[in-house]
Amino acid sequence: MTGRTATGFTEEGASSSFNQYSKAPTTTATPHRCNEHLEDVLSGLSTLPMEVTKPFSVFFNCLRSKPGQEPTLYRTTKAQEQDQKKKEL
Repeated sequence: MTGRTATGFTEEGASSSFNQYSKAPTTTATPHRCNEHLEDVLSGLSTLPMEVTKPFSVFFNCLRSKPGQEPTLYRTTKAQEQDQKKKEL
């Protein structure tokens, strides 16, 4: 008996498409356009003191934005703010 298994392979070992009805030109995974913004949120969770609210608001704004109009990364704006403070001193 030949058939599809949960892993997407037939019993003979030949690979088959996971979603045969997809019209995507390629099956390679691409990261979401706001993935780096999410990484800022997660890195804020791992620092002390935690920085969550500002990176999360930038991430949320990215999700609501149109493709190509994403806001600047939080870590970039934070680095610019720190540079400004150093110049003022």
